[in-house]
Amino acid sequence: METSKSSIAPLLILPVIWGSYYVASQKWVGYTSVFTSGVGIRLITLVFLTIIMIKRKEFSLIFQTKGVLPRLLLIGTLGFLLDLTAFIGLSMSSAASGTALLKCDVLMVNIMSMIIYKQRFTIKAWLCTIVMLFGVFLVMGIDFTSFQIGDPGNIFFLLSAFFVSCNAFVIKSAQLDKYNPTCDDVVAYYNNFVTLIYFTITSLIMSTLGQFSIVLTEPYAALALLLAGLGQTLIYVVYYYNLRNYPVWLVKTFLLFMPIVASVITFVLFGEVMVLTQYIGIAVVIAGALGILMEQR
Repeated sequence: METSKSSIAPLLILPVIWGSYYVASQKWVGYTSVFTSGVGIRLITLVFLTIIMIKRKEFSLIFQTKGVLPRLLLIGTLGFLLDLTAFIGLSMSSAASGTALLKCDVLMVNIMSMIIYKQRFTIKAWLCTIVMLFGVFLVMGIDFTSFQIGDPGNIFFLLSAFFVSCNAFVIKSAQLDKYNPTCDDVVAYYNNFVTLIYFTITSLIMSTLGQFSIVLTEPYAALALLLAGLGQTLIYVVYYYNLRNYPVWLVKTFLLFMPIVASVITFVLFGEVMVLTQYIGIAVVIAGALGILMEQR
């Protein structure tokens, strides 16, 4: 088993950042197409990452990628594919069932950890993970009576979850490469830049780039874009730090808190009503997380 840091603060901060990003990006997507939204968020993120790397005197490192460049390009490609398949799934199926299936990446990561790292999970660890996943479903208000795994769009949601899982391991392999260990910011820069290229090409094909003019007339659209770009940048910084320092499966497990953060934010800022099952779901997720922490001491 990998040795992780004694503090779990970075693991707890990540779902807060990701949940906040989710809310901001959802607001931004409401003003433009999903692909144009992707271009905007990646452009803002590119600016932030460039500033960070220049300040840390790391910018020259983006040209020192011998032996890891194919993986860096793969990371960006997987980043785009996980978004694309999720978008296709949303066009064919309900958002509720899609979100539920996307959270199943935690189970895929556990299985991949067993194969790649020979990780051994106790029955208690599996049960706690499944309990947390069930709690997430409750928080998201999944109606299990109408949930159909055979829905045509669900295959794309499962593909997206698979791409997310694979990308985490590719990122970690680039970070910890035996001959050329890659700086977190460099991995993030390539991920963001390659994904930006794919989104730009797609938006050009679909003739949707003109939608950017909305930021000139709608202050809230510009604010949502700025916050989403800032959120994406912070995700890169904290997520990659966690992947470098903690087992992949543990990082993914703590990300199950993300829907809770998003629900609380929309409740506090936008007055969306939370029902009893969501509160129960929050308690279930916390109980599952405590079980895993106790299991891992």
